[in-house]
Amino acid sequence: MSTPKRELPKHCKVVTNNVTVHTRSHPFYIVEYGYCNEKKLLIDQGDHNDILILYSISGVVRFSRNKEIEYVQPDTVVIVACNAPLIFNRVSAEWEYFYMIISGSHAKLYYNLVRNKSNLITVNPLIYGVLDWFIELMNLKSHSTEYIQVTQSMLVHNILYQLYQVNFDIIEAKSIIPVHETDVNIILKYIQKNYKEELTIDIICKHVHFSRSYFCKIFKEYTNVTLHQYISEFRVNKSKELLSYSKLSINAVANAVGFKNTLTYIRAFEKYTQMTPTEYRKHF
Repeated sequence: MSTPKRELPKHCKVVTNNVTVHTRSHPFYIVEYGYCNEKKLLIDQGDHNDILILYSISGVVRFSRNKEIEYVQPDTVVIVACNAPLIFNRVSAEWEYFYMIISGSHAKLYYNLVRNKSNLITVNPLIYGVLDWFIELMNLKSHSTEYIQVTQSMLVHNILYQLYQVNFDIIEAKSIIPVHETDVNIILKYIQKNYKEELTIDIICKHVHFSRSYFCKIFKEYTNVTLHQYISEFRVNKSKELLSYSKLSINAVANAVGFKNTLTYIRAFEKYTQMTPTEYRKHF
């Protein structure tokens, strides 16, 4: 099923609101908001009560905060307090995003209900209306300042409530996941943390405390690929980040993501992307 087409703004637009004493009486109010497709976004450290909500529409961006780095994919929301500089650097050729900086008497409460450890929330636009609320905000027009402020407060509430619903649905889904699938997640998390190292069935079983026969049974059943195939594709995807934002040689990239030699890396990369690492670097 494809994502429904929506009328996005044709040009970058940033709006800074005039925050008054009356504005601060609203449960939520917007300090600044906009739609952009620029290469970089920098949010300076501001009021400790301010919160950034950013919806990445397309492209991939590297998000840095307090020396921590996350890669933000399309249809992902970044929600984070503005108590430290927030830096977004485009990794892909293009990047489109909506953002708002909010505050208000209810903002911190909702923020603490919604946020997670990574500050990233993946949103399915076919199910949740977060993107639609951002578009409605950008299209909001009225001669009445009071009407605009009240409507903006309601839109912020709608967005935060939808993000809360996303997290609630994830928790609900996890509660009904079969035991076997939970065990597979333990395996996948171990691979994610140790993909740079040598990984075999025996090595992983030793650390996750599963028998070899049980490991083989549940892994193929729930991933539909072999361990070797999964690790190869995972390493290839990790290498894309290095190809896009670093100047490391192809050999250095292969070593950095756990491939034993460059030839094996190139063959795996071509298998999963239908292009060489060099070709990928030129395009992305």
